[in-house]
Amino acid sequence: MIAKMLVVGFLCTGMALGQSVVAPSAAIAPSVAYVPTMTFDVASVRESKQDPNLPHIVGGAFSPHSSNLRLENVQLYYLLTMAYGVNVYQLVGLPNWGWTSFNVQAKSDAVTDQKMASLTNEQQQAEQEHMLQALLADRFNLKTHWETKEGDVYNLVVEKGGPKLGAEGSMPLTAEEQKRFGDGPVRPIYQKNDGKGYDWIGHACPIGDLVSILTGMFGRPVSNKTGLTGKYDFVLKYKGNWDKDRSVDDMDPTPPLDRALQEELGLKVEAARGPTKVLVIDHVEKPSEN
Repeated sequence: MIAKMLVVGFLCTGMALGQSVVAPSAAIAPSVAYVPTMTFDVASVRESKQDPNLPHIVGGAFSPHSSNLRLENVQLYYLLTMAYGVNVYQLVGLPNWGWTSFNVQAKSDAVTDQKMASLTNEQQQAEQEHMLQALLADRFNLKTHWETKEGDVYNLVVEKGGPKLGAEGSMPLTAEEQKRFGDGPVRPIYQKNDGKGYDWIGHACPIGDLVSILTGMFGRPVSNKTGLTGKYDFVLKYKGNWDKDRSVDDMDPTPPLDRALQEELGLKVEAARGPTKVLVIDHVEKPSEN
């Protein structure tokens, strides 16, 4: 039961994009897309024996700047979203056993870890996705291809009354945030839970970053049709995603996400049709344990 799970891992929300190749000239050096090549040296994939009705941990991640991966009680969709940098709605052809949970441990060697630590964050993500894709091909006999289909999407637009976003710098950091971020960079958007609902907090946040979050939350591609090009400060407090899912006798003062966008930020999502990139599963097999 989802309510009893403690989620400790975060899904990747996008694939690393390489730069296009520029023709060399005397003034401009060629730019070459980064090509990941790393794979795991050893890997263990075992079906989880955890009772789903009891509290348990779900998720995991790579250890920072390394090839060491540990995942607990994760299902095939989780592995696919992590390996290909997609959201669940982009997966087509999940098998009936796709909700079976697995425990995964994998790693490479010290030389690989040393190289990994020397890469940029984008290059590390590309390598880690490549490693997990290779694992899925080897242990799950996974075969996939990409397609772009016409599908249901959302457009993020400005409400008639105009946006209610604060200008960059209009919302000073709290003492808690100063302690959290220290001398490091402040994340443009992050989430916290105060026990009454969830908050998305933006500091100098581009609308594109908010759109990426909403895409994951609403389970469909969200396009920025606001015309807003600046960076903004805001707090978006919500509980649940849709007003239509609230019961008529629900008196909770914290609005669901779609209504919170309107009331708190002066924005709203509108249903539309548009292109959606999907990962089609051509073949996948339930792995044998090792």
